[in-house]
Amino acid sequence: MIDSELRHSRVLICDDSTTNVLLLKALLEAEGLTRIETQTDPRRVLPCLEANVDTDLLLLDLEMPHMHGFDVMRAIREAMPGRADVMPILVITGTAAADAQTQALELGATDFVHKPFDQTEVLLRVRNLLRMRYGYVRQLQISEELERKVQARTQELTRATDAFVHKLAQVCEMRDIETGKHIVRVGRMARMLAEACGMPETICFMIERAAPLHDVGKIGIPDEILLKPGKLTDDEYLHMKTHATIGQSILNEHDSLLVQMAATIATSHHERWDGTGYPEGLRGESIPIEGRITAICDVFDALMSQRPYKNPWSEQDAVEYLVSQSGHQFDPKLVDLFVQHINDVERIRDECDAMA
Repeated sequence: MIDSELRHSRVLICDDSTTNVLLLKALLEAEGLTRIETQTDPRRVLPCLEANVDTDLLLLDLEMPHMHGFDVMRAIREAMPGRADVMPILVITGTAAADAQTQALELGATDFVHKPFDQTEVLLRVRNLLRMRYGYVRQLQISEELERKVQARTQELTRATDAFVHKLAQVCEMRDIETGKHIVRVGRMARMLAEACGMPETICFMIERAAPLHDVGKIGIPDEILLKPGKLTDDEYLHMKTHATIGQSILNEHDSLLVQMAATIATSHHERWDGTGYPEGLRGESIPIEGRITAICDVFDALMSQRPYKNPWSEQDAVEYLVSQSGHQFDPKLVDLFVQHINDVERIRDECDAMA
């Protein structure tokens, strides 16, 4: 008897001889197979396979009227290319010619039974091919289950990293001179500008989450410098500038692409388009685009925010500043896009101001 796990395998038999079809069907049923379909017209094989996508084995005669077995296999390969590679085909043939077998193998045949067929041989070959098919299907199921688990774990880790990044940004902001709404506004503006650049959704999402960590390095700046209400001395300003490299050291060498992007932003958001920025003096498009995007959003929002050392600017003045620094401090193309989407910027600020 056939293995218990194989008894519900779906088998299709096609032979123009009704006698052969009935003999094969009775033979397989006697072994315990319960899902057997038969055809004497080879033109019906492909429609049957398309209607029953879970067919596990095809027993196919070669020498038939209307459509040769070679033509049937060729039609299967053309109409169902992926299926032809994973569904075993047991060819039933009355010829022992080597070239015929070679052609059948090239078209997808897996094994052969010669007429007049021996019942024991047929059963052994059917059992072996069904075992092979079962093993493939089982392995595919295991792979799919593992993939689902990996995806679920990846999503879990992504959510955890996202939450970590957001909380860390909030901690940084608590040491700074503005409310947490600033980091939310910068993140959302950065996403808007990334979308305006035509970036993929995944990258836009990452920029929104990573941009709020642009000043994470300020954790390492003393309060007397960070919270000083007046103008910084030259030495104090030099110390303040180290927050870019401090931010990089905090976030660097992490497996998460999100944290890696945050490290890049923390390091590069004070670089200038003309090469006079810090910490590395990068110029033009050698500055990572996520850093260039964040720089514009951070400066614009800071200009319009209350600080101990200044009153908030008007939107018009803030926009004029960006335009005046286009090609100097900021990427000119990004400035143009930001100004073109100023209505979206206003909406973001209004929505963030309305947050509890």
